[in-house]
Amino acid sequence: MSVSETGAPRRFMWPADYYTGPSPRAVLPRGVTYGCGAASLVVLVVVFAGGAFLASGGMAQFMDFALGMTMGDVRGIYAKDVTAAEKQELEDAIEALRSDLRDGKAPVTKLQPVLEALRLTMADGKMSPAEVKQVAAAARKAK
Repeated sequence: MSVSETGAPRRFMWPADYYTGPSPRAVLPRGVTYGCGAASLVVLVVVFAGGAFLASGGMAQFMDFALGMTMGDVRGIYAKDVTAAEKQELEDAIEALRSDLRDGKAPVTKLQPVLEALRLTMADGKMSPAEVKQVAAAARKAK
C-alpha cells in the first residue's frame, strides 16, 4: 500500500494532481502581461536601433565624446612637474585623434592602445611627464 487510502490531505501536491485539476487563479491582472510584452518589444527595438547607430559610424562619435570627457578629467590630474609644453603636446595629439575620428580617417579599432594607456596612467590619480608622453605617443600612433 503505497498511497494512503484515507482522505487525509497531503502537505504537497503531486504533479498529476496539479495538471488534472482546475487552472489556478491568476496572480497578476491580465494587462500586466501585455505591458511586459510591450516593454520587451521596446527594449528589442532600442537594442537593434543602437546597434544600427553604432555600426553606421556612431561608435566613432561615441569614442570622440568619451575622449573629450576623459581629457576634461586628465586636465585635473597633471603632476606639478608636467610642463605647459607637455600638456599642450598631449592636448594636440588627442585633439588630432578626435578630429580624425570625426572625419573617419582613424579607425575605432586602433583606439585600444590609447584607451589602455589612459587607463593605466589615470589609475593613481596623477599623470607624470613620462605618462603624458606615453599617452601622446599612443594617440599619435593610433591615427
